[in-house]
Amino acid sequence: MKYLGIDWGLKRIGLAVSEGKLATPFLNLEISGLKDGVEKVVNLIKKENVELIILGKPEGKMGKIVDKTYQAFLKKKINIKLADETLSTHDAKKIMLEMGFGKNTRKNDNACAAALILQRYLDEK
Repeated sequence: MKYLGIDWGLKRIGLAVSEGKLATPFLNLEISGLKDGVEKVVNLIKKENVELIILGKPEGKMGKIVDKTYQAFLKKKINIKLADETLSTHDAKKIMLEMGFGKNTRKNDNACAAALILQRYLDEK
């Protein structure tokens, strides 16, 4: 089964993939809003033959935006599950710092955060 992990943001979303037990950062996508982001991801999952999306859900205001995103994917008949993304961006930055990535590279931590979200899902499964 091919999985796509998503770290959803207002302007950028991070994507990670897995076809087994290990999640890998894949891509950072710039988006102009919810509709644009959903469209871009739907096109990508068709192209990449993704079978299940794991969408990270934070708490608070952003969590409500992710709920709307989740509903938008469901309306398009996309196989999707929500997963807790608590501290995923924080952990991604920490890992990138430990690996010696520069400040500019660490700004694009969304794909790494998506990989952590997806990896946690795979580990729990």
